[in-house]
Amino acid sequence: MIAGTMNMTVRDIAPAHGHRPTVSAGFVRGLLTYAESRGACRDELLAHAGISARIIDDNDARVPLECYMALMRAAEARLNDPALALHFGESVGAMELSVVCLIGSACATMTESFAHMNRYARLTLDVEGTDGGDHFRLRHTGEGVWMIDARSHVDMYPQLTESSFVRMVSGTRRLSDRSFVRAVRLMRAAPRHAAEYHRVFGAPVTFGCARNEMLMDPAWFALRIAMSPPYAADILKAHADAMLAKLQDTRSCRGRVEEALRPLLATGDVSMPRVARALGMSRQTLYRALKAERVTYEEVLGALRLRMALQYLHGPRASVNEAARRVGFSEPAAFSRAFKRWTGSSPRVAVLAGARPA
Repeated sequence: MIAGTMNMTVRDIAPAHGHRPTVSAGFVRGLLTYAESRGACRDELLAHAGISARIIDDNDARVPLECYMALMRAAEARLNDPALALHFGESVGAMELSVVCLIGSACATMTESFAHMNRYARLTLDVEGTDGGDHFRLRHTGEGVWMIDARSHVDMYPQLTESSFVRMVSGTRRLSDRSFVRAVRLMRAAPRHAAEYHRVFGAPVTFGCARNEMLMDPAWFALRIAMSPPYAADILKAHADAMLAKLQDTRSCRGRVEEALRPLLATGDVSMPRVARALGMSRQTLYRALKAERVTYEEVLGALRLRMALQYLHGPRASVNEAARRVGFSEPAAFSRAFKRWTGSSPRVAVLAGARPA
């Protein structure tokens, strides 16, 4: 059983031995520097997000995603800028944030750069795609090419997609005066500052959609880059490959189970045999692997459900019924009973806690 109180945060209940979604320290440092340049207090933001000042000085370090998002929300509040993610993506170039972006700058064309972006995507944001595939997918239509952000967590953290898409658009503008974005569709509800989205993207933006996606002119993929010599890319790719291997080595069986469970939660089909098959092992092998990490399958499932539920309940469109559905409960009443068993409080208390200003 998972015990606790509503004082807990997502950071408090992240698994000690399982995989935690992380971001590159470069993105944290870039956001912090940008917010500080606009008048925010660096130490205050770090303290609010629970991030050590020492860790962001290491270019290869990882920071928990929930800490990065806490930093983003704190900066939004301190600067009174709900469109901070847009402005961060517009103002801070990708090459200042990650080795992945440096590799992309040495590619011959945008097509090659896009392929490397997917190859090394976990070095910037280490979360799973919705089915374990590429983080950014392409869908070719008569209108153009839809670029889809398929990463998990993007529905809970819309700023991730917004800053990524804006950074692509702004980077392109440094290479060409031509406008390549034809339309943008976002999952988030239309905010009060919707006009700022239209300004930044320079294209129609539709909110409340099923996916986060951006319609591109096919000519964008042929756009030439080559801002750095090819030999520089070879050196950077060797370093990125080593970082990727190191990141993969940190993944535990618990982390792999969580990644397999995320896309299954809303379906309700979260049985241990189902997950074992997805991981290519027998139920007994999975049982032994989790036992070696001193955790049971039920504990992993319960902790993940609680963590996801808290994220949904603290989100901008908090709904107990929707949270129940997303974490695999067909009846809100059953979800409420489980949530109270986990935390000692009802999910409606979590909604109210998430609605209070920081």
